[in-house]
Amino acid sequence: MELIQDTAVFIIGPENLHNKFLAYVIERELKAKCILFPQIDKFVEQRKDQILNSLKKRLYLLLIDSIHTSLEEVLRHLSSYMHNSNIHVALFNLSVNTGIERNGLAKNIKGFFYKDDGLELFLKGIKIILLDELWISRKLLSKYVLQSFKDKQEVVKEKNNLTQREIEILSMVSLGSTNEEISESLNLSLSTVKTHLYNIYKKINVKNRFNAAIWASTNI
Repeated sequence: MELIQDTAVFIIGPENLHNKFLAYVIERELKAKCILFPQIDKFVEQRKDQILNSLKKRLYLLLIDSIHTSLEEVLRHLSSYMHNSNIHVALFNLSVNTGIERNGLAKNIKGFFYKDDGLELFLKGIKIILLDELWISRKLLSKYVLQSFKDKQEVVKEKNNLTQREIEILSMVSLGSTNEEISESLNLSLSTVKTHLYNIYKKINVKNRFNAAIWASTNI
């Protein structure tokens, strides 16, 4: 397995055999410094700055044992670090189908590991995060991205009194589609497309297609 340079991992959870074994394997397989710390509040309040300053690494991963520390506790203690570019947070020992991932992604959690994950998969995920990438199943990520897009559209529709058809047309305008292409794609007459565009311009307070495209790319 490729070595991870200039990184360190903190496993925050009980000093039991399981977590000690994980720390040992991470150091042996990834050659990343790994430190076990039993309590998240003590890590943040007493030791965090001292430890990080002494290690002087490019990237740190805080790997939180979710059996003993809830997402709420993680956010309460680590909220000020969640958007720090050299400190990543991941959760392990999660149960499936809890829905915690969506809230975690919104709060910049970088990885999610489950109780039934095998060691090889676990190490692969740690490596991915230490390479500054996200570790979550493609299926879940797609689901949450699509839901977020849908939620945003609903807010835009309600706020600007736009219909679903107008949202569809605006989206196509933002992609550079002509009236003819919109007409063909949505099975509408050209005159109907033009009428929709006229109503859209009034609702979002723009004067032309170019400004409507800019508005759509920003708001939809």
